[in-house]
Amino acid sequence: MIRRSTQMLIMLFAAYSFSQSSVLGGSNINAIAESNSIGLKQNSPSVVVERGPYLQSGTPTSVVVRWRTDTATESVVHYGTQIGALTKKETNNSLTTEHEVALSGLKPNTKYYFNIGNKAEVLSESTSGDMYVITAPTAGTKQFVRAWILGDAGTANDNQRDVRDAYYDYVDKAPINPDKTDMMLFLGDNAYSTGTDIEYQNAFFDIYDEMFKKSVAWSCIGNHDGKTADSARQSGPYYDIFTFPTDGQAGGTASGTEAYYSFDYANIHFIILDSHHSGREVGGAMYNWTQTDIQNTTQDWIVTLFHHPVYTKGSHDSDTEDRLIEMRKNFMPMMEANGVDVILNGHSHSYERSYFLNGHYGFANTFNADEITKGGHTVGATGNGDGKADKDGAYKKTDVATEGAVYITTGSAGKISGGDLNHQAMSVSLNKLGSCVMEVGDDGMGGQNLTVKFIRENDKIDDYFTINKAGIAAPKAYADKSIQKSGALLYVSDSDLLKIKVNDNERLKKVKIYNNIGKSVKKSRKETIDVSKMPKGTYVVEITTNKRKYTEPVMIE
Repeated sequence: MIRRSTQMLIMLFAAYSFSQSSVLGGSNINAIAESNSIGLKQNSPSVVVERGPYLQSGTPTSVVVRWRTDTATESVVHYGTQIGALTKKETNNSLTTEHEVALSGLKPNTKYYFNIGNKAEVLSESTSGDMYVITAPTAGTKQFVRAWILGDAGTANDNQRDVRDAYYDYVDKAPINPDKTDMMLFLGDNAYSTGTDIEYQNAFFDIYDEMFKKSVAWSCIGNHDGKTADSARQSGPYYDIFTFPTDGQAGGTASGTEAYYSFDYANIHFIILDSHHSGREVGGAMYNWTQTDIQNTTQDWIVTLFHHPVYTKGSHDSDTEDRLIEMRKNFMPMMEANGVDVILNGHSHSYERSYFLNGHYGFANTFNADEITKGGHTVGATGNGDGKADKDGAYKKTDVATEGAVYITTGSAGKISGGDLNHQAMSVSLNKLGSCVMEVGDDGMGGQNLTVKFIRENDKIDDYFTINKAGIAAPKAYADKSIQKSGALLYVSDSDLLKIKVNDNERLKKVKIYNNIGKSVKKSRKETIDVSKMPKGTYVVEITTNKRKYTEPVMIE
């Protein structure tokens, strides 16, 4: 666990293994954590870290490290790709209690351990390797991505902690890339009830401190954050706490403001908007910037987040409230026309998730579940279904299609507040606590799946859906009527057999097959497995031999 050090320790890491290594440029380490080679004094720290560290504005080659101390000092970050050799250093000589250090010249997709301190001493470090940043992949990279999504979380109570712990349980046990959280996406109202600094300390930093030390946090502003913040002047606790890209340095078009901005991660473009303070009119500054930004991205996926929901019948009503109506009527026609895939909102303290939609900008009672070619508001043969690959079928999209988006109101990471929960455009409406996780990965067919799951505070997954987008992964040469990902795994669709082949010097011990929400659905110790009774869809096959464990995706047709 993280500790605030009273002295640098010499520790032996025998067979030390860290998570999130499968996509990294650096190698796994089984080594001794060397004694201090940084040249710092080994006395007890005289300065107390009151907040952080936390990570901001991550890019493929840079990240911002922030923290707060009780006494003004210089700011020093030591970092390196091995936990016992933090040989690089970045220093800010200005004396401050609000420390902000930018690390630049980093390698993409690489894990860097770090500690924080001043010129005299290290103030916060991890002896177990839990304080690090993994730089973003180069824009356009097609790889597995996981984002944790939290709406209206900032209650600082047991509800919030239970939701947090449920996600920690989920990611710890995930069959693919366990312990990997590439980013945290906050949908506003991060600290009740007025977004003051002390409320942020209690409901934000004290709650998520462990994750903040290893995952970059992004946010949009909510109405409660806005009670003490001024977006026009970029002032108040919200803007003091966060460091967001204003010059396009994280990808996308420069916005000139932290109220709305964009960034790239792998092959996903994220657009963050201010639905509270900034003008929501067509032709306004935020609208014009959004249009320029979305029309100039070349990323395969587009995700947008802003606080006020486009569709809701929860604790707020999208038929009667101005901000909600304006975002729907003004922004969504333009964003849908330019290919947005997922819209993330909070504000209503519930979970509501739409069908696969296009063109519904009116009141709830004007929604038409028919397909758009028949005058309705859903897209494709599965557009008015549940979006579950193992039930009605995943929602379908191609790399050239713009139509089709899922709208999610997920504002119950800290409390629930009821409501009618009967919006006609919603496939699912729940008055339940929870947060969402978004995972993007290879579908095994030359495309990708974007899957979102709603994780309850009791660890249950009460909803999930998948958008399958064809034609965006590098094409692969498949054998006739077979999908072959590697020499180890072959799916023969004619006979519905999954064949496992291991190296000559290995012995197969067991095989587990997981569905697209991470549930184990089949186990075997055989090299040939009958999958004829399994529903069509994408699965992950976990292969364990006497020497290693690895996973392969497979599409069962």
